[in-house]
Amino acid sequence: MKRRSLTWLFLSLSAALLAALLLLHAPGAGAVQDPVEMPGTAKEPGRAGNLTVILVAGDSRLPQAVPIPSSWRDIEPERCEPTEEDWAFVRDAATDLSEEEKTRFVTEIRKIFAGESALPREEQDVLKRRLGYYLVEATGGAGTAP
Repeated sequence: MKRRSLTWLFLSLSAALLAALLLLHAPGAGAVQDPVEMPGTAKEPGRAGNLTVILVAGDSRLPQAVPIPSSWRDIEPERCEPTEEDWAFVRDAATDLSEEEKTRFVTEIRKIFAGESALPREEQDVLKRRLGYYLVEATGGAGTAP
């Protein structure tokens, strides 16, 4: 029993010593500089009132703004449209539906994504949750009820 206690004590002390050595010799352990405080004045551009600037890296230059080209304002967000292969995957993932139900399900989900569904919002939400369930099941995330 004493031998087991001494072994655990030795292993614990060894682990603590190793951790201390790793912390002391970690890269950049001595590279941290003390912050330098420089009081700012209201006359300097980009500053208001009596602000205190703390320089961490010793660089006295303030970051400069980069103008955004006006042509970028006309860029529309790219909408990812599911491919026929994606819809086939959804159809195959719906394992608890008959072939006729799979066809109706995929058709209605496609209408929902296109914004053409005539179903009430609540029913659309149910179908979207069912789609999510099928996708989770098909990709290995089992354990979620529909």
